[in-house]
Amino acid sequence: MAQEVTGEMLKQAFNDFQAYRRAGKIVVDYSLLSSIVMHFTAKNSPKKHEMQEYYLQNLVAPLNRWMPVYGIDTAIRAAHFLSQACCETFQFTAVTEIPKNGGKEYDGRKSLGNTQPGDGPRYIGRGLLHLTGRENYRVMGNKIGVNLEQNPNVVSDDLDIAVRTACEYWKNRGINAFADKDDFDTVTQKINGGHNGRDERYASLQRIKKKLGIV
Repeated sequence: MAQEVTGEMLKQAFNDFQAYRRAGKIVVDYSLLSSIVMHFTAKNSPKKHEMQEYYLQNLVAPLNRWMPVYGIDTAIRAAHFLSQACCETFQFTAVTEIPKNGGKEYDGRKSLGNTQPGDGPRYIGRGLLHLTGRENYRVMGNKIGVNLEQNPNVVSDDLDIAVRTACEYWKNRGINAFADKDDFDTVTQKINGGHNGRDERYASLQRIKKKLGIV
């Protein structure tokens, strides 16, 4: 389970909210995140409902902390970032990938830097945009000053890092520029490496655009 949001984090998030509202920047709240997802009900999917509610509430503070730092601070940029994150996290129900073969399918993948036995399961996708592979964990860790190669679970256990790694990836791939053009297919390719789940991603994007009043 990810770390609980502390009182200090909530205080900082509130201060950020006030500052960015005054500046006319986008501010993330429960209502905005809730508008993106396909909701699971307590009756039909109690576990998924519980996890979805947990993440919808506890992602607000780290999103408001890190999105502005990485320039994801306009309505169109936030719409693309959050809709992609929604789909990568199974409608905000999990920040750890659930691969078909437990990650063994990633073993030996040189493109991911998986050079040691067991690297596949050890470095499965984690975080809002599913950081995957030993090399990517190492490089990302160097960028944010945390040894993710030795501590891969922290990317999912600590929501602050789950969000920050996603924002860092977004920046490194230059995705804001494509979001500014509302270039959905290129944004999706940059995140997914293809177009898996395209319809679901597009539907999520349309939902948040409607919420934000983007035509």
